[in-house]
Amino acid sequence: MKVKSMKEFKHELDATLDFVSEGDDTVVINRPDNKDVVLISLKSYNSLQETLYLMSSAKNKERLDNAIHDINKGVNLIRKELI
Repeated sequence: MKVKSMKEFKHELDATLDFVSEGDDTVVINRPDNKDVVLISLKSYNSLQETLYLMSSAKNKERLDNAIHDINKGVNLIRKELI
């Protein structure tokens, strides 16, 4: 994550947009009166939206948490050979 002033952002607009879109990195743009902005790629934004959607249901969140737990413990796994 990089932090830039509004002046830096304006001066380096194209380079900053390329940095964010090509590297899936984040830039915080400091603005007056604590009205800061976070710049992320569309890919990162879509990923965040998908995560929020998947976690919005308590039941689905529980299923995902259990699946992660099982993977970390190596239990309830089904092994399939890929051809």
